Amino acid sequence: MRLHDTRWSIAGKPILGTYTAAPDKLEDLRHIRDAGMNLVLGGEAELDPKTPAGAFCLEHGIKVLYHLTQFLYHGVRLRDAITPDQTTIPLYFSGTRPAQESRVVQLDDEIIRYDEMTDVGLVGCRRGCDGTAPVAHREGVILFWPQACAAEVERVKGSPNLFGYYVLDDSPGDAVSALRALYQTVQKADPGGRHPVCAGFGDAGSVMNFAPGVCDILLIYWYPVSTTGYDRERTSEEVQRMLTTARSRVPGIPFAGVYQAFDGAPAQTGQGVPTGEQLREQLEDFVREGACGLIAFLSQGGGIPGWADLPGLASVIKQANQEILATGGLGVRPETEAMKRNRLQPQGHWEKPRPLPGVVPAWYVVGPFHDAAGRMLDATFPPDQGIDLNAVYQVEFGSASWRVRETTCGVLGLSNLYGEHKSVEKCLDYAFCDVTSPAEQKVQMRICSDDDACVRLNGKEVYRFEGVRGLEYDKDVVPITLPAGESRIEAKIYNRAGMWGLFMRFTDLDGRPLEGLRFSPTAGS
Repeated sequence: MRLHDTRWSIAGKPILGTYTAAPDKLEDLRHIRDAGMNLVLGGEAELDPKTPAGAFCLEHGIKVLYHLTQFLYHGVRLRDAITPDQTTIPLYFSGTRPAQESRVVQLDDEIIRYDEMTDVGLVGCRRGCDGTAPVAHREGVILFWPQACAAEVERVKGSPNLFGYYVLDDSPGDAVSALRALYQTVQKADPGGRHPVCAGFGDAGSVMNFAPGVCDILLIYWYPVSTTGYDRERTSEEVQRMLTTARSRVPGIPFAGVYQAFDGAPAQTGQGVPTGEQLREQLEDFVREGACGLIAFLSQGGGIPGWADLPGLASVIKQANQEILATGGLGVRPETEAMKRNRLQPQGHWEKPRPLPGVVPAWYVVGPFHDAAGRMLDATFPPDQGIDLNAVYQVEFGSASWRVRETTCGVLGLSNLYGEHKSVEKCLDYAFCDVTSPAEQKVQMRICSDDDACVRLNGKEVYRFEGVRGLEYDKDVVPITLPAGESRIEAKIYNRAGMWGLFMRFTDLDGRPLEGLRFSPTAGS
């Protein structure tokens, strides 16, 4: 099966690359060359042909996907929603306050100039500068400083080793505004579309940060070893879900599959790295889903060996890359019966997704509320007294109101939304949506939460889970009766530690997707 052709090839060949732990080391670059790779996610050392690493890359045709992630992962966001005429902008700092010499910041499409950044926030703001319009902005939005980024792009864009720019490595929080501004900055500083902007997405929830004008190529990676073992089928389904949502927003957006993404050595499985056969399966599965390229991890840190440390993995990668470079494709064995059964979208590259009936597309969400008393789902906060869409609440990071948050095929990634796992431990979020059924009917509510959750249907509790777990599709199956007409679904989701989120969809009693339901809010609300 051929890899998907895009306008961004490397010397006419598909993208075949790797993340690296120390890419400036010539030994690592030799491993990359010997494996038939043509791309490294790197920095200054590989980009500059005057350095030993840069000269090696230039000699062997290894291009560089250059990091611009530092312009997103600075930990500064809006503490509160702001009005168009507000001249002091309150900020939340999750780390040391960054130095910003330019005193020009961008929120959505608005350019704001300010006199000073203090512990309070930005003071002396002039709104709607440089031909932009002053508008309101929601709380939690990550800020973007365009001038420093533009200067960096101007500095590196002429390198003969440059392939493109890497702007996102999973979720720093509510980053769509900053990502769009970053993309605009790159296009202005490096016009002509020669160098693609690439963004990495590590799970379904992280796709909340994908939208039109964010990137040109998705890098999709998933961790198929969990505390319960190696789960090949889950990876295939996860990729399809992520692409379903991404291509509903940008039809046909290409993706490169990031393989060998194993997150350590879980005690329950004893497996932290893939076997050679599992690695080959990952390569084939990404090609089956229509990948335009394949990217590995050279080393994963923490004492976990990378592919270059293990001859059994390096040989599999080299053989696969040789086949792709020679033919443009990779031999792909038939998918498993479980993969066939769970397939959501066609094999290969496609432009627009098939609809997925019964999936909750979006929720109204507010939080996070810190549970200082340790009461978990029994903790009470103002939303327990009733839903007021005009209300503003004091929450963990400042103030918050009800916001529409889209799901990724039913996954609401709260840890992706807030971006700080430690800061949202022992926190609650509230979510609600309305569902309209054409008739009274018995259905299955398929649900999973990370961690605790309770759900009410028209005020009556129909589901409760208490405990620690990760997010899985269709984990719990709950028979309920949907009345004819509109019903309200309310959820409380509690985070004990780590990741945090909710999944929900509706099927008939035989598990088939439920046609005919209408939800509010909808995607794009």
